[in-house]
Amino acid sequence: MRRSLLLLVLGVMTCAAGTASAQRPVRYRDVVFDKVERTGDVAFRTTTSTGGGVTTLTLDVYQPAGDSAPARPAIIWIHGGGFRPGNDKRQKYIVGMSEAFAMRGWVSVAPDYRVRANPDPDRLPALRDALEDCRAALAWLRTNAAACRIDPTRIVVGGGSAGGMIAVNLAGLENIEAAAAKRPGIVALVDLWGSPAAALTITEFGPTFPPTFIIHGTADPTVPFAQSEALAAALKAGGIAHELYAIPGAAHTPTADMADLVGRTVAFVYPRLGLPVGR
Repeated sequence: MRRSLLLLVLGVMTCAAGTASAQRPVRYRDVVFDKVERTGDVAFRTTTSTGGGVTTLTLDVYQPAGDSAPARPAIIWIHGGGFRPGNDKRQKYIVGMSEAFAMRGWVSVAPDYRVRANPDPDRLPALRDALEDCRAALAWLRTNAAACRIDPTRIVVGGGSAGGMIAVNLAGLENIEAAAAKRPGIVALVDLWGSPAAALTITEFGPTFPPTFIIHGTADPTVPFAQSEALAAALKAGGIAHELYAIPGAAHTPTADMADLVGRTVAFVYPRLGLPVGR
């Protein structure tokens, strides 16, 4: 009787321990920090402005307060705004995404890029300038990997609206070059309502293109949802892992439920880090 009771107690304890272990927050997937530190306006590039002068571009770095991990994954968040002034690296949902990932242990980086008061009708020159700037921000992050305590083999790129268009091209071109140089590329792409039209797509969707998560409202009047459907079709044709999360009836920048968007994004990108289970 006593032996049976002891076995029963041990069984309950084992079960409880297993449940507690299963519910333990997993770094980089779950929230494990309650405060975020932002280092603002870090210069990463001096270049020719759209007006012909000289401009210095800056970025913000978000990291979990009090963290001591030496090699953390990083995510670059590129703001939107139609390539025009009015939005920058402090765009509300860019800050929200940057902080949400930092609270999970990531290092988030939000760069500025050159914009134009009157982008050309096809916007391609503006896209090329912005793409060049954001690739410089990525190069800065890799150069400063030790100082930022990031793992340069685990970098994700994301962006919203015009920033999504930049991110799609950046991820594609970066990974083509990385494959040719036999170095690590971008491990995942997050496209927030910014799938580029064919005229603004200067990359290709071949085998080096990273796994891609797309969020888009089906009633978007600014960036048509059909562009995300076309992107998803191109990714499928290229055999690239992807997911298109459509928000029925939503217009541009559907951020009413940011917690849901963050959760879905993390669920997609976390497995792409290739970390040991539970780390």
